Amino acid sequence: MIKRYTLELSAVFILAAVFCQPALAKEDTAQISLKKTAVSKQNVHLYKIKKGDVISAIIRRLPGITEDDIPDNYRIIKQLNPDIENLNKLYAGQIIKLPGKSVYPVSTKPTLSASTQTYKVKKGDSLITIVHQQLHIKTNTEKTLQLIKSMNPRIANANKIYTGQVIKLPGKTVFVQAPEETKIIGKAIVSSAENQPQPGEITNIKEKIVMSQAAKLAVIKQILNEMNASISSSGNYYLPISKTGQVTIDCAKIPVIEFDDKTTVFLDWENRLNDNLKKIIRENWKHFSIIKVDKKDDVIAILRKIIAATKVYSMTKRDTPISAGGIPPVEVVVDWIITKTDSKQKLPLIQALRFVPENNSLLPKAIKNYARKNGLIITEIDGEKGLAGKPEEIYSLPPIPVFPATEAKDFSYALVTHLGFSANKDADVKVFNMAKEGFNLSIKADVLISNAEKKYIIYSRNLPEQFINVFKAKGYGLIFIDSSDSPKIIMEKILPRLAIPSTSGYFSFSGVDKNQAPFTFGFNGTKIKTDKDQYIIDFAIDDGLRSLIGELWQASFARY
Repeated sequence: MIKRYTLELSAVFILAAVFCQPALAKEDTAQISLKKTAVSKQNVHLYKIKKGDVISAIIRRLPGITEDDIPDNYRIIKQLNPDIENLNKLYAGQIIKLPGKSVYPVSTKPTLSASTQTYKVKKGDSLITIVHQQLHIKTNTEKTLQLIKSMNPRIANANKIYTGQVIKLPGKTVFVQAPEETKIIGKAIVSSAENQPQPGEITNIKEKIVMSQAAKLAVIKQILNEMNASISSSGNYYLPISKTGQVTIDCAKIPVIEFDDKTTVFLDWENRLNDNLKKIIRENWKHFSIIKVDKKDDVIAILRKIIAATKVYSMTKRDTPISAGGIPPVEVVVDWIITKTDSKQKLPLIQALRFVPENNSLLPKAIKNYARKNGLIITEIDGEKGLAGKPEEIYSLPPIPVFPATEAKDFSYALVTHLGFSANKDADVKVFNMAKEGFNLSIKADVLISNAEKKYIIYSRNLPEQFINVFKAKGYGLIFIDSSDSPKIIMEKILPRLAIPSTSGYFSFSGVDKNQAPFTFGFNGTKIKTDKDQYIIDFAIDDGLRSLIGELWQASFARY
């Protein structure tokens, strides 16, 4: 990094180049304003989102649109598409309504005019099997598939749906053509089916708030800091020129970014740098880049420009969930990923960016913390406010019980006492009694379980049939295990005899099921039903995930 040092006298020709540029434009201040607009009528058309589309660019391509018209048209499109929670979060293949005549032809898509239902994707499902098996539609399925895709804009690829995902399906389906005409309140369009003001009436509409420059800069700082890059947005940055002087940059107006690979980037908000200064920088510093940032650029557009200026990072759209961790793996839906190029390996994940739609919950801290521990850094962004987050959850987390698994006897004793039974290990149990039979004979039970109703003997050796009959006659329950049995097999033998419901297999947890942000994870184990679910597992589960399951699913854990 070029050393910063105190201001010296600059060369005359450099001073002239720098200070003879036009006066810098004043910083704009974000405002909320109310506009009064009259009602008229205008056609609408459909547009299919392409990869890389952003709403601001789509608006600029509308016929006759100027920069001053963008806020009004943003509001128009928002009201035309009430089912889209966040216009800054569009997906390739999504169909949206736009004002005016179409300059981008697209076939009319079917829309749903009846009830909807939700469906949780199971292992092995595809959209076509769901149409056949859940909706019982066997012929002419193409319209139904198109409808399901329009109802679920996150499904960019019909062949890529994942286990645990919750999707919308049509109920009683009626296919109708999309409406061709709407009523317009000035430049704010609303559906003609709604009760709207008549021509000549006046209405007040609140202007949409977009992310401020300061909020954009805060997001960029957060992301770059995670990449070990620094960004200076205050003070001065000095560029010495050999034998002639130096150039002074005001970082408050032109932030400076320095990456660990020696790349330096100048964020030229609103084209402040004049051509002479740009030429001086480019001629003297080969690793320096100047990025022009306009007001219309959203935070993703700015980040993509910054990342493109480096040689070792890349930024790509993410259309499928991304996984982090080994046991259990956690899958999270994100929008963009930033990776670092490595010629020897695949692109290792550096950071994932997730836009938080309106009225949608943030990811639990436990999920983000677990992902970070496993190399996935998740930054959540609000389309209006910038960085999004919530306070760290604080849990009162007891230690997880650990059952010894080296001997079947020890595991059995730990299991039944954990479940609340009174038990003794290596207990003597009499088979014959001196008073009745004239002699004593007893066996040593691996575990003797006692409760108010019945006694159970857990035994890991062979018993003569006569002994078995005697114990049965005396009301004992006999549970035979083998010293070589695994903990899973031991549980399958003991729990049913004790009338405790249990099941073994893979257990999946979905945030959507609990009105949380979209995340899923799961693991193999045994679930025991008592007053609440208890999972017996054979791995060290992350404390954050254990706390999250305890809070949302009211379940506890033990391991062996």
